[in-house]
Amino acid sequence: MISWLNINQGFVMSLLTMVYVIATIIIVIYNRKVIDEMKQTREDESRPYVFANLHKDPRDSMFSLVIKNYGKSGARIKRIHFEPKLKFVKNEMPDDFMKGVVLAPNQMVHFLIGERASDTYLKKYIAQVSYKSVALGNQKSYDDRYEVLTDYASNMGYANVSNSNTSKSETALMNIAAELESIRFNTR
Repeated sequence: MISWLNINQGFVMSLLTMVYVIATIIIVIYNRKVIDEMKQTREDESRPYVFANLHKDPRDSMFSLVIKNYGKSGARIKRIHFEPKLKFVKNEMPDDFMKGVVLAPNQMVHFLIGERASDTYLKKYIAQVSYKSVALGNQKSYDDRYEVLTDYASNMGYANVSNSNTSKSETALMNIAAELESIRFNTR
C-alpha cells in the first residue's frame, strides 16, 4: 500500500484536494444559508407590525377601531380598508383616512364606530392594512389581509379592581375617572 501511495502521490493529492474543495463549497453554501436566515430573523424582529381591530369595552354600547403598531420600528400607513365599510360617528370615512400617518412603536389611535354594537356583531369584517417601515435600513412595504373577529366582545366582563396601594376613596376616584374616560370616547 505504501509503495502504491508513493507511486501515485500526485493522484492521491489531487483526490484529497478535490474532496477539500467540495467540502469547502458545502460549508460556504451552508454558511450563506445561515446568514440569510439570521438576516431575515433580525428584520422580522425589528420591523413594524400594524394591526387594525375592533375593540369593545363592556361598559360601552359601541365598538371602536383601534390601529396599533406592535412592532419595534415606526410605520407609515399607506392604506387601511375594511370590507364592509365602517361607519364612524361623524360620517363614513374614506378608505385611506390614515394615509401618510406615522405610528411609532406601541403607538395606537382610536376611532369610535357610529353604529350600535349589536349591528357590528352581525357583520364579518375583512381588514386590509398596507404600511411601510420608516427605519433607515429597512424601507420595505407590508400588506396584510385578515378577518377581524367581534365574537369575543360579547363574552367580556368588567370589574372594578382596587389597588392595594390606595385607599377605598382613591380607588373609587380612579374608577370614576375610568368611567368618565369611557364616556368621553362615546360622545364624540
